[in-house]
Amino acid sequence: MHGAPGIQTNGNRADGAFNSVNQHCLESIVQLSEEEEVIAAEDIHDEHGHKLWAKGHPVSRSLQEKLLRRRLARPLEATLSVEGGATMKAIVDDCRSLMAGNKTLELIAGSSDARGLMRGVESLPLPGPLRLLLTSVRKHKQESYRHSLAAMLVSAGLASRLMLTEHDASHLILASLIHDIGEMYINPAYLDGSTRLAPEHWKHVALHPKVGEAFIREFTSFPTAVTQCVLHHHERLDGSGYPLQVERSRVGQLDSLLAVADSVAAIASRGGCDVHQRIAVALRIVPEEFDRAAVAAIGDLLRTAEGGSCAAPGESCVGRVTPVLKRLHAARNEAQALLCAEQSVSADAVRYVMSVLATIDKSLRATGLADVSQLGELDQDPEIAGEICLVVREVGWRLRNLARNAHLRVESRGQPQELARIARLVAALDEPPVEGAAA
Repeated sequence: MHGAPGIQTNGNRADGAFNSVNQHCLESIVQLSEEEEVIAAEDIHDEHGHKLWAKGHPVSRSLQEKLLRRRLARPLEATLSVEGGATMKAIVDDCRSLMAGNKTLELIAGSSDARGLMRGVESLPLPGPLRLLLTSVRKHKQESYRHSLAAMLVSAGLASRLMLTEHDASHLILASLIHDIGEMYINPAYLDGSTRLAPEHWKHVALHPKVGEAFIREFTSFPTAVTQCVLHHHERLDGSGYPLQVERSRVGQLDSLLAVADSVAAIASRGGCDVHQRIAVALRIVPEEFDRAAVAAIGDLLRTAEGGSCAAPGESCVGRVTPVLKRLHAARNEAQALLCAEQSVSADAVRYVMSVLATIDKSLRATGLADVSQLGELDQDPEIAGEICLVVREVGWRLRNLARNAHLRVESRGQPQELARIARLVAALDEPPVEGAAA
């Protein structure tokens, strides 16, 4: 599995490959050991039975050097323990602290019912390997940890609003906490938000739901509902997600709710005066992408405190819209040319692109952005200008995401010549954004 050495999957199954040490996960564990007591809970042997580390000895850089040269008899994560590590009680307390400082999260998860659902998961036990990695995330990956906390809160708010059973709610909240655990096995260079990833590099990030699902099946006894949530949290009901690009019939209710919670949490965590509008645009820009009931629930929860516009005086709508419309036009022309050419295995991916482009174009026309000649007058209204800027940023991001998904769809077929066939289409979709637009 590219980008996640030491983890191999066969379809949706892990073939015991956690016995091969993943260098990125190991580095995080060793880093944790420099602040917390991480010890061998049993003797660590390689696949030939040679003892590499004795039970009770603390993890160190010396162990790291030994482990990277061998395949182990048992997965490393199952042989270590951390003293004073993360507990669900401490994690829920962290959720409360985060909510106290974030008005959007408080609106979503501040009801007595939602708070009660959060209290209901406080006593859930964390299996040792999961506790080890969560402790590492909590200590050294603060942005990722806060995102998981925010997703838990949004999930609690959704579960309360949609009146899920306590059983389903606890599964959803637990899955929200661990939905990105697979990122521990991905090269951190690919997860650095300051770096713009080309589609051929983004494919490494797209693996993390599969890795996370494999980890949960390997090291926990969590129910299938939780593992499926983790696997599908980036899937979309219209088939535009990843890593499996499955459609509505294969996405469960809890899966679809976590997809909404994950998206809302990412925006809510960033904050800003237009956070509620950004959430609304992200959830509605492509109809049928997200669960309708969940989208409506989030809208109801936030409607009582609509934020103002962040548009700066003199900010030009035309300057933002025109480049996006050019990208749409160029991508549509490339896609149409490909469909007119000889049939190939990439044809399905191209038709998928055309379908999404048509939906985006329809959304732009519904907002009046498709007619550039009218935008000059709209520039005079700061509130409208602010709304237009939000839509344009979101569309720019969706085009970039479409480039990634198109590349992923074709590459999964294992025929490099087909990637070359759609290269111009991917490039048209992935064109760098204009200054000030979303990355």
